[in-house]
Amino acid sequence: MQPDETTPILQGNGLSVFFAILCIVDVFGVFPVVALPKPIIDCGYYGILVIFAVCSIQIYTATLLGKCWNLAEEMEPNMKRKNRYPYSALAELTFGKYLAHFVTFLVDITVFGGGIPNLIVAAKNLELLGLRISEGSFDISFCYWIIILGTVLCPILWLGSPKDMKVICTISALIVTSVYILTSSCLLSTVNADIPQIEAEFSSSNWELWQVMLSAYGIVTFQFDIHPTILTIHMDMTNKGKLPIAIIGGFSVSLIMFGTTALITAWKYGTNSKASLLETLPTSLPLHFAAGLVAIQLCLTSAVSNSALYQHMEDCLNISRAFNHKRCILRTILIIIAIIIAESVPRFDLVMSLIGGSLTGPLVFFFPPLFYIRMIYLHKKYVRKLELESFSNVILMERRSSNLSEDYSSDITDYKGEQKINVGLYQSRKTFREIWNEKLEIVICVFIIILSSFATCITTYLNVSSATLSYANLTKPCIYNISNALLYL
Repeated sequence: MQPDETTPILQGNGLSVFFAILCIVDVFGVFPVVALPKPIIDCGYYGILVIFAVCSIQIYTATLLGKCWNLAEEMEPNMKRKNRYPYSALAELTFGKYLAHFVTFLVDITVFGGGIPNLIVAAKNLELLGLRISEGSFDISFCYWIIILGTVLCPILWLGSPKDMKVICTISALIVTSVYILTSSCLLSTVNADIPQIEAEFSSSNWELWQVMLSAYGIVTFQFDIHPTILTIHMDMTNKGKLPIAIIGGFSVSLIMFGTTALITAWKYGTNSKASLLETLPTSLPLHFAAGLVAIQLCLTSAVSNSALYQHMEDCLNISRAFNHKRCILRTILIIIAIIIAESVPRFDLVMSLIGGSLTGPLVFFFPPLFYIRMIYLHKKYVRKLELESFSNVILMERRSSNLSEDYSSDITDYKGEQKINVGLYQSRKTFREIWNEKLEIVICVFIIILSSFATCITTYLNVSSATLSYANLTKPCIYNISNALLYL
């Protein structure tokens, strides 16, 4: 879930490191527990490499965004006022308004698209809950649950954004922890489950293995998407220097929960588990509670995360922030579009992989290192400018104090020569280790940019191909089945 960027997460006092970790765990939600084990297990032992590499780079690029914002505030004091859309503000400062508009569009479409899997998985869990509790008699397809959930959420979304994000984040984090405990207990209590060899997956071709790994890359990127939100958390922290600790802490908590469920799932089911872990587990009371909590958490996530998008669109259309009929119409249209898209996709894991690889990937892997490289260059120019102004002011004061009649400009006969002398002052104040670390960071950033560009292109192609095959084969979207049902009426 993404906190609303138009309002501070916590009014008054700043965020502590502990609460910042809670916010990050809330952003990740229940997906790492119930939906991530399957794609990682399908990769076999290479899944460990995928999760380690992707999450390590995400942690690194998230800290780069925090560094960029610190440098931006130092160079532009007005940046503190641009906390409504901080990611776009960085894009504008580094590369201008056109890129800022593109980044804003990308963030909005990613937030909107991220709500689609939430809606589908919540509907699937309600279908599962009804079937398990009634022993199969209460059979309402998740296709209809999507419509029901959208209808229920619509009036809630009219009300605007939550006023107390602290309470929302805390409740959501508690729900995530409860789902993890309930799911783990269900897995451990499972007996007589088939335990196929994971190595059997490697009987396929290397290209098919790469396809599975790239799909897992997109899903991991989607599920651990923190970057559009991390700047909001960063600005509200009491000690901004501890942002890396909060990021590592949030990732560690979610990865521990994911790792536990993934290991137990691999031990109990191997590659026989379904895309949603709750659909794999046998009926039990803890499973019923877990399914209900997952649906609540995902609905809560959609309501909170989409509010930033809705308010941005209202700003673009000059719609008043006060409650009015225009807001209701706009948000109703958007939720209807979300329902139609959710009904039109064959599988929610394809949506996660497509959004993660094609939309979230650039926001996570491409832009942060690109902004950081540009920000280092701009900061050097800023420091040099300050040094030149300070140097010139010192000479001017000395001239005035000496009461000499010579013109000030004649004392500094070669301004360009002076500039060349001062160019090295910024570097001379740094130690050799600091200079080396800066150059090493630039090399790492360039490597991440190149690698992410390649991964985004390949993953997009594979996901589009997979979606096309899913439509062509037996996996039909809900809208296909609903249209056929209407024809028979």
